[in-house]
Amino acid sequence: MVRQFTALYVHVPFCAAKCGYCAFYSVAGASPELRQRYLERLERELAAHEAECAAMDSAYVGGGTPSFLSAGELDALLGALREHVELREGAEFTVECNPDSLTSDKVDVLVARGVNRVSLGVQSFCERLRETIGRGGSLDGLQTVLDALKRGGTANIGMDLIYAIPGQTLQDWRSDLRRACAAGIRHLSTYELTVEEGARLARCQRGGLARRRSGDLSQGKARPVGEELAAAMWRAAAEVAAEHGLARYEVSNLAQPGCECRHNDAVWHGGTYLGVGPAASSFDGDVRRTNPRDLAAWLNGAAPEEDRLPPEARAAEILAFGLRTVRGWTQQEFLDRTGFDYVGLRGRILAELSAEGLLDLTPEAVRPTDRGLLFADHVARRLLS
Repeated sequence: MVRQFTALYVHVPFCAAKCGYCAFYSVAGASPELRQRYLERLERELAAHEAECAAMDSAYVGGGTPSFLSAGELDALLGALREHVELREGAEFTVECNPDSLTSDKVDVLVARGVNRVSLGVQSFCERLRETIGRGGSLDGLQTVLDALKRGGTANIGMDLIYAIPGQTLQDWRSDLRRACAAGIRHLSTYELTVEEGARLARCQRGGLARRRSGDLSQGKARPVGEELAAAMWRAAAEVAAEHGLARYEVSNLAQPGCECRHNDAVWHGGTYLGVGPAASSFDGDVRRTNPRDLAAWLNGAAPEEDRLPPEARAAEILAFGLRTVRGWTQQEFLDRTGFDYVGLRGRILAELSAEGLLDLTPEAVRPTDRGLLFADHVARRLLS
């Protein structure tokens, strides 16, 4: 029996330059020849899974920077996806783009291939803060991009912003939020800057290097944001977004009603998904498989790594992920998804977290409080311990 996936993730590992904060797998400035090899391998991978992709609810093309591809390469990628993956009527079809590399001919490709949701990586409108995190490119063409997308019928546009950047003030952050919301977006992702292992900023901090474009963190020229200010910034995102009709639905994500990212929500609630491309992960309901985090190894057909957990541990993981969302879990939904009753699974810990004001626990459902969302990582650690 072929097990069906309900969501597809395509990882495009190319970008113009590596941003200082980014630890996602990517290759900067790849040659046209390397990109062509990637597209050919990607089509073979999609074809190999075609029988498992017969009725998909969503497709998400991320990176890296998918819009780094030329218009012809982007068309080839989306064409291969359309050939080997069947999207249900009304399915959500997202492509991540950078404003500086999304040209009018690429917008035409997105529209022609049926992309109905675009996520724009803005990160900050402030040039000083963009320098701090090593964000290249320009936002000069942002309005042109927005206008072209809307003319083509792609009105479901989101933006990504980063907060808690060294040297950033609450006023800086509110200004970024207002500019993003005023652009008429329907979705907003707000990510707290975390310097992850493998990112250039992390190497600068450990090595004591003084680099202006990575914030000169070791020299104290860009003052790190403290926990109290970071929490104030998190709350400000909901306040400013609410003025424009967007509401928080997950720790880092806010949207107009009906414009929540269905792809990510399915992943947070334990849905099955297929990941193709280097470093992409798949989950069939029991086992998570992750492709090699190395383009050459993936191009040569290296097997994915497998993450196998006992059913109880996997169910606890799914419980923790779902509690990153405002809606959390109903008892019946969790039972249907995992085969476990979450009270029997983690009842004592859920009760403790509820007593601490982090969860709202009723006989029918469990949901995070506002405080529980702010401390979602703490909630997850407790549930997974």
